[in-house]
Amino acid sequence: MIEHLTKYKKAITDFLTEYLRRQQRVIFEGTRFGHDVAERLLTFSLQGKMIRGSLVYIGAGVYGHADDDPALLRMAAVMELLQSFLLIHDDIMDRDRLRRGAPSIYAQYDELGREEGIRDHLHFGEAMGICTGDVAIFLATGLIADESIPDEHRRSLLSAVSCEISRVGLAQMGDVYHGVSPAEIAEEDVINVYRLKTGRYTFSLPLCCGAILAGAPEEELEALGRIGEGLGIVFQIKDDDIGLFGTTEGIGKTVGSDISEDKKTLHRIELFRRASETDRAALEPLFGARAIGTGQVDDVLEAMRRYGVDTYVQERMQQFADHTADMIRSDLRLVTERGRQMLESLLEYNLTRSQ
Repeated sequence: MIEHLTKYKKAITDFLTEYLRRQQRVIFEGTRFGHDVAERLLTFSLQGKMIRGSLVYIGAGVYGHADDDPALLRMAAVMELLQSFLLIHDDIMDRDRLRRGAPSIYAQYDELGREEGIRDHLHFGEAMGICTGDVAIFLATGLIADESIPDEHRRSLLSAVSCEISRVGLAQMGDVYHGVSPAEIAEEDVINVYRLKTGRYTFSLPLCCGAILAGAPEEELEALGRIGEGLGIVFQIKDDDIGLFGTTEGIGKTVGSDISEDKKTLHRIELFRRASETDRAALEPLFGARAIGTGQVDDVLEAMRRYGVDTYVQERMQQFADHTADMIRSDLRLVTERGRQMLESLLEYNLTRSQ
């Protein structure tokens, strides 16, 4: 499956490079930060795996649509620009100074402010990061107006993008609230954030955009959207697991950042549900601590293993994977057999990936 997910990376990369270079000449020319934003946004976008863009092709391909349709490339670029917009803003909210193994956008501008002697260089960096993310989302929506997008599909695509990005915003608000609230939350609340923030946006949206361009009817789009939710839940649970038990080199950001940000993951919820009062008292101060050392991260991971949290999370992830597999086999009427196998391979990739 990783071959399918990277197959279109070069085409998407080339298109984004040409598109942003063109915008430098058409839109950004003559502004103080036009060239700077375009270059930083391009570098940031090209650091990704282009998975969401590739999923547009997969969404069309499961219905037998040819992958040489230029509209697919445009929509793939839309997905990657939307991803950049969300990650840039996400890093500001999470105070992550590292993304994809390099400084996040707001951290880059923070450093620029420091170099130029700006008094509140952190605020400058955050404000400039917000603006860069805003530029990315409007460049993305502008691409949907591209002449290669068929008129009969443009409204459906714009509606899908608008709806899902709005859902992401609301899910992010819930995620932010859960991260700062002292109240414990239920597993159902965590899964709902995963469903909307990762499932609908990362999988349902690009798959359905591809399917729209392939002419799939509404009932197929609804079924594909539900499958995307399942794919995303599995992906996010695995992502949380890698973020805790992986390496900085492998995940591209600091190991243990979910602990210092007090992210309400399945791992955290289950740990505090199972921990003794003594262990809970020792562990609680580590979640949300701005400065957490490697030894303290190791203490949290050791407790998770000792209480069987890692095993429980793996079992829950498998349950969601099994349910999603059932939907792939039973809920789609018009996909090709090869398309069904492709979705099953995507599910298996989400379940077993290591980074």
